[in-house]
Amino acid sequence: MRLFLILVSAVALIGSAFLLTNATQADPPPVARINESEGLLMRSKLTYSQSVLEGLLRRDYRAIQRGAVEMRHISEAAEWPRPRDTIYEHFSAEFRRQCRQLEELAEKQNHQAAAFTYLQLTSLCITCHDHVRDSVRVAKEPGRPATTLIPSQWPE
Repeated sequence: MRLFLILVSAVALIGSAFLLTNATQADPPPVARINESEGLLMRSKLTYSQSVLEGLLRRDYRAIQRGAVEMRHISEAAEWPRPRDTIYEHFSAEFRRQCRQLEELAEKQNHQAAAFTYLQLTSLCITCHDHVRDSVRVAKEPGRPATTLIPSQWPE
């Protein structure tokens, strides 16, 4: 029993030392936003996306439809700085198409298809954000004031 208590105390001591070490390490630098309005629009889309998820969990089709409509409207109205390449334009059009599909599925109260479409929509968001972030980061050249976008097609 005594050996067991010593062992438990040692594990607890090592665990707390590990947590303290990780807690005191510097946090990575925050990702810079292009501007405040871009962040506000993206936060709004995220808020509506969360309301769609809540609607799916509660089978609240009105909340699903309302969230999808608002995300589509933000996407149609938003004019933040972004790459103007065919890949981004595809992501943007597909996002709006999936929002419209989510609206229709909520109207039909098709829970399973709405859940699947929401998962596809979320995956699309992640892929698009990766494209925008990585294409700009890779294309940045030292000594140049502006960042150029990597072309999605070979020049003719």
